[in-house]
Amino acid sequence: MAWGSQKKSGGGCGGLAFLALLVALLALWVAWSAYRRTGGTLDMLVKTPVAGPAGTPVSGLPAESEDWRAALDRARAELLSRRDEIEQNRDLEAVQRDIAEVRKNLESAWHGAGDKAEEIRDTWQGFDADLERLQGQVREKSRKAQETLDDLARRMKEAG
Repeated sequence: MAWGSQKKSGGGCGGLAFLALLVALLALWVAWSAYRRTGGTLDMLVKTPVAGPAGTPVSGLPAESEDWRAALDRARAELLSRRDEIEQNRDLEAVQRDIAEVRKNLESAWHGAGDKAEEIRDTWQGFDADLERLQGQVREKSRKAQETLDDLARRMKEAG
């Protein structure tokens, strides 16, 4: 057989490319697992608004700002919908993810308050600290979690 007369040439790159694809898929799976572990969901990724220069919303996409009172009402409703799970110590990981999402939404509402951001900063910081405390109590399965949730929901109603 003469040198170079083989029909098959390519230097074995097919196996290397397949291995690179497997490594990339494994890295993607690890990254997604870590994101989910921190409470992230695909829904959160899809709904995240894209901002243009200097944080201005890109036209055609929803603006990040929302009415502070509406955000408080939604946060209160979400917390109250999880009251039974906290009381019965069921599905506490989902409750923690929901509390994290409520914190994120309230922070976005505070940042999007525009001229009123300074007025509501202290209120937002107080709610955020209480939500963080509630997250810790849920994680520890503390009996105080239900009391904290009820107090927080009452104060959100009064603030809204």
